[in-house]
Amino acid sequence: MLPLVGVLRLVGRVTRPACGCVSLLETRTVTSQIDLQRRMSSQKFAKPPKRLEGIDKNVWVEFVQLVLDTKAVNLGQGFPDFFPPDYVTKGLVDAAQNSGPLTNQYTRGFGHPRLIAAISKVYNKFLGRELDPAKEVLITVGAYGSLFCGIQGLVESGDEVIIIEPYFDCYEPMVKMAGGTPVFIPLRLKDSGSSV
Repeated sequence: MLPLVGVLRLVGRVTRPACGCVSLLETRTVTSQIDLQRRMSSQKFAKPPKRLEGIDKNVWVEFVQLVLDTKAVNLGQGFPDFFPPDYVTKGLVDAAQNSGPLTNQYTRGFGHPRLIAAISKVYNKFLGRELDPAKEVLITVGAYGSLFCGIQGLVESGDEVIIIEPYFDCYEPMVKMAGGTPVFIPLRLKDSGSSV
């Protein structure tokens, strides 16, 4: 934390840019907030709420540590050890520098209109019908983010939520975070007497 505070204090000494983005007052405010957080991080404030008890473990943290300890290859997570293709990085640079200033701003919360229109055209073919991009296509920050928002938005405190086993490790903590109670139902093959 100290290097960050040092950097913030250093930024406060830098000449203020014409845009007024950084000011000494703002830097002192951020530094004060960090100092306050440091003082508040006693046991009294650091204890998580009861609804989070028992969900502090994560299988991926354990896997990463095992991989580091044994120098194994982690096939459970995608950690590319190569750079993206040139066309991807060039496309990013082109989009950032040549698409106009409005493409670098906040867009509507459900996805940029051009993006949802393009996605709906792709899925129209798969679904065999016309999607309304403004009402039937949602852009999220990824699978975890969309699952979390969906569960937080739909689960009431005390609701029972069925989770079919085997399940992805994030379902249980997300349900508990929303105040729900996970109910685990194992998925079993029906014995039909025939081979699969």
